[in-house]
Amino acid sequence: MPGRLAAIRIALISFLRGIPLFFTSRPGTPLRVLCLMAFDTVHVLRTSRRLSVQKIRELAALLDFGSYANDYYDGKQFSFEKYQMTRRLLKAHDSKLVVREYLNRLRELEKQRPATGGDDRRHSQAQLYREVVVRLSLGMLAAASLEEMTVEEGIEATLQTADFELLFRIVMLCQVIDDVIDYRQDADAGLPGLMTCSTSPTRALKLTSASAARYADQRSLSTSPALFPFRLALWGVAALTRTAILYGYGRMILHAACCCSAPVTENSVSDNARS
Repeated sequence: MPGRLAAIRIALISFLRGIPLFFTSRPGTPLRVLCLMAFDTVHVLRTSRRLSVQKIRELAALLDFGSYANDYYDGKQFSFEKYQMTRRLLKAHDSKLVVREYLNRLRELEKQRPATGGDDRRHSQAQLYREVVVRLSLGMLAAASLEEMTVEEGIEATLQTADFELLFRIVMLCQVIDDVIDYRQDADAGLPGLMTCSTSPTRALKLTSASAARYADQRSLSTSPALFPFRLALWGVAALTRTAILYGYGRMILHAACCCSAPVTENSVSDNARS
């Protein structure tokens, strides 16, 4: 295993390799590009070899495909033509078995998705739902990038190996940011999430903040020098998550202030009308 400086060099090269992907149509978002960089780093740490350009394209297609599948189950608009085209591309990359297992598992998970609203128990169910979906996505990517792995083994790796556990925590913190910022849209669409599966938004934000703190806690994580870039990334994403949560609290305070001022304004208008 490389030391800290060597691990930083490996991660930096992965970052530089991925920069052109920010300017391509696939994968569709900067976050997915960062995910590809992370998996390239993991591949080097595990095999001492870089991901091939063809494999990176395959993983990019898998990331987009996973996004299309989730949009379908969330009832969001997406291009069915792009979905089919991506699936044909993955079939050409010999990813048919990985895709099939991913879809079968995702279909079963979506049948058990929690409803919005509820108490602390419902929030725990939503958190577990989010975690299982993230582990499945990481397991799919692990099976495609580390060909000796199956999807099941990739899922187990997020529970048992230090590198994939760090990746899992980073992705979950990104999920927290997404749930906090998109709370209103998710609530209007009736989508389950860390913020919507609670009757009280204030209580939901408090529980979500506690969950984020557990994901960010590095005391139980491996101190291997080879994993320093991932621990550094976890620290950075945790800082962004705390900022998002503060934004969530600020938005609630502003909303409460607007609600309180509205009756005062209406009463003033009524008094003026009577006068």
